[in-house]
Amino acid sequence: MLLEVHGLKKVYEGRQRSVEAVRSLTFGIDDGDFVCLVGPSGCGKTTLLKCMAGLLTPTAGEVRLRDKQVTGPPPDMAVVFQEYGRSLFPWMSVWDNVELPLRQKRLSKGQRRELVGRALTEVGLADADAAYPWQLSGGMQQRVAIARALAYEPLVLLMDEPFAAVDAQTRADLEDLIRKLWRRLGVTTLFVTHDIDEAVYLGQRVIVLSSSPTVIREELEIDLPDERDQLTTRSNTRFTELRAHVYAQIQAAKRESTVGSYS
Repeated sequence: MLLEVHGLKKVYEGRQRSVEAVRSLTFGIDDGDFVCLVGPSGCGKTTLLKCMAGLLTPTAGEVRLRDKQVTGPPPDMAVVFQEYGRSLFPWMSVWDNVELPLRQKRLSKGQRRELVGRALTEVGLADADAAYPWQLSGGMQQRVAIARALAYEPLVLLMDEPFAAVDAQTRADLEDLIRKLWRRLGVTTLFVTHDIDEAVYLGQRVIVLSSSPTVIREELEIDLPDERDQLTTRSNTRFTELRAHVYAQIQAAKRESTVGSYS
């Protein structure tokens, strides 16, 4: 198992009360998997992802990458966040934004040039390398953030609702882009989303979370054809069945909701 979560618990301590965001989570992701996490709003999806990325310290339990405990941001992991505008530096060109994390790897200038050029080509932005983020559309900015993650050559790619802030047409294009890149490059991907259709469309497996404090309600295999497209797949009877099943699970989770949640 490439990435493992064991008994993960996260409690936020306040001045007068504590809030249990994540109660007890255990699951694993194999090398090359594409797994989607979905659950009710405020259920702790982002908290879980930040713990997995080494950005938050769990209250209990652990995350292991290649059987090594994650105690800080691992060098073999990259994260793409929802707020792409905040993750890109507006005073730096597209090229420089993508290259920036590579400077920590002590690579030669030639190696960095090759990795950045390849990543920008993969996301369709080879001709926009000299532009600045503020000159690009929201969808193009998110492509820059994806290119930056790919250039880093991670073993694991964590994505935190990365397409939530773009319009529906751009979202569909980005969904197809990330699935195409996953199939071509084989990067192990954990994709957090609140969108049920997106989770079913993208994933090989969907992990359905409960309301906060979060536990796993179900791990669902997505038995759709590996070749997917927005028209054929979404009109597939099996897609409709899977979507309805996940929706029912989330509605049940909402009914069981307890007071107090963090995302």
